[in-house]
Amino acid sequence: MRILFIGHNGYDYPHTRVRCYHFAKALSTFPDVETGVLSFRDDLAPHLAEADIYSASDRRKLTLTGKALARLLSYRDTILYIQKAHFHAAAPFLLHRLGVCPNYIFDYDDYDIPLSNFFSRGIWNRLFFGTNQWDEITYRLAGRARGCVCASHELVNVLQPHNQNLAYIPTGVDQNAFTPRDATIKNDKVVFLWNGLIWGKPILDNLLLLFRAFDYAHNEMAPYQLRIIGGGDCWSDAQAIVAERFSRLPIEWIAWAKPQEMPDHLRNADVGLLPAAGDDLWLKCKSPTKLFEYMASGLPVVASAVGEASHVIEHLESGYCAKDERDFSQGLIRMSNDEQVRRSFGERARTTIEDNYSLPVLGENLYLFLKNIFIDR
Repeated sequence: MRILFIGHNGYDYPHTRVRCYHFAKALSTFPDVETGVLSFRDDLAPHLAEADIYSASDRRKLTLTGKALARLLSYRDTILYIQKAHFHAAAPFLLHRLGVCPNYIFDYDDYDIPLSNFFSRGIWNRLFFGTNQWDEITYRLAGRARGCVCASHELVNVLQPHNQNLAYIPTGVDQNAFTPRDATIKNDKVVFLWNGLIWGKPILDNLLLLFRAFDYAHNEMAPYQLRIIGGGDCWSDAQAIVAERFSRLPIEWIAWAKPQEMPDHLRNADVGLLPAAGDDLWLKCKSPTKLFEYMASGLPVVASAVGEASHVIEHLESGYCAKDERDFSQGLIRMSNDEQVRRSFGERARTTIEDNYSLPVLGENLYLFLKNIFIDR
């Protein structure tokens, strides 16, 4: 099998890093598989910032699509692995419709329909995809694929009406890059960590839940520090909210860290955080990269019991799944005050990753799925 992963963004963004670069690396360990990655940002527009891919004009999107078409013409006998439903899917989907590249897999790791990055003008969406409806484009990509790879249980439910040939393969993590710190090294205070891009209201709402939970639990917690690592358009908004409403919380703000720097940041933390404000379809469908990185680093996780977190975390075994905001506060209190609980939960979290969510495990599952479609049948 010759497989080309096609990513919307570059290595710095987790969906492309894990589900294109890392999956390609995992599959390449099999002797009958050859892999490659075509990243629209890294390969076609390295001069752009990652965020510029989302804000690109139709003219720039068409230029990138033209470049992709020229490259893909040399991959006629290749399985195209389209990761996400954005404008970058236009080139491989058009070649599929023309019969030039008939075989493709559709990988879906977020419910992106309300946030899709297709062309602004409907004429271009209709030309490449046959429709300007974002949901219909997504379902056409799923329906015409030889198979779909879904990152969460809820995404399986979303795509199942459109394609019966589905595989559940969560985001996972490179277990060799993210490892626990030496158990003899301890922080003066319990360090709680959240990292990510605060790109808009949904993420800001998650952080507001987190800040309220800490504010409620504050007086019952052992000395602690809340560490926020990230960036994004709403980064300053989050800081302003804290300054106005949660100034007593001991928060450390660290600007965006490169993926290569994150393992060290996680090894210097004690607890990972995954708040979710609400239970809408977008939240339920997520397979958060940070969750797997926390657990691989031996961190117990305090998470909202929404979506994939409730499938991955064993409540009171490898972390704490909170039913609501006040329950989230209780998880913070428990983690801050009991070092033994943190240690035992963290050890169980690491074992969970090794057994179920490490790259070798996910790579084998993906290999068997593709092999069944393209070789065994």
